[in-house]
Amino acid sequence: MPIVAQVILLAALWVLVGLTSVAFILGRQGHRDWRWYVVGGVLGLLFVPIAVERATRRTTVLERSPSDGGTEGEGVTVLVGVDGSAESDEAVRDTARLFGGTAGRVVLVAAADPDVGEFDLAEPQQRCHDLLADRAAWLPRHVTVVTEVVAGQPARVLLERARTEHADLVVLGRRGSGLSPRLLGSVATLVTKRSPEPVLLAGRPRAGQEREPEAEAVGAATSG
Repeated sequence: MPIVAQVILLAALWVLVGLTSVAFILGRQGHRDWRWYVVGGVLGLLFVPIAVERATRRTTVLERSPSDGGTEGEGVTVLVGVDGSAESDEAVRDTARLFGGTAGRVVLVAAADPDVGEFDLAEPQQRCHDLLADRAAWLPRHVTVVTEVVAGQPARVLLERARTEHADLVVLGRRGSGLSPRLLGSVATLVTKRSPEPVLLAGRPRAGQEREPEAEAVGAATSG
């Protein structure tokens, strides 16, 4: 094989190793910034230990409201994963419908990209904050609602927060709004396998069955 062809082949393999590290190591931990692919492609094999090190970092609570929401109380504590997908929204609706009369506390958790916590990125954090504030309004008024924005891999975030918040039940969508589960792994599958608490999976609502969030919240509150 000519030297030029060998150099091209080695360069291609070098870039491929870096890109694969980003996709399968950082991607599985929730990193979505396209600039990691640039860094990975340039560093190639050298990027592998960097990706492994970043993948082992712990989750970071960016905000919790109310900050004094407590960890225990009367009634059931339900933790709900929120990402804005149709399945996630159905998880919020199911929580309001099934546990509106018995839940003492509902903890809504949004997992942000790990880079948001490390680099203090205000815009993605604000999007998570606004999403949680909107979905919190779907729940009955008599239920204590805690919202949390946590930077980290979604499954790890949900598992750690469920333990910290002493959740009795975890509710999340069967499929989220992220990339292909074949590439990143299914958050629902990981949480179901590893959670010591019961896990309720919500699917995509059938056509015509979605209710207006405001009407649902009022109905749940009056029926509870």
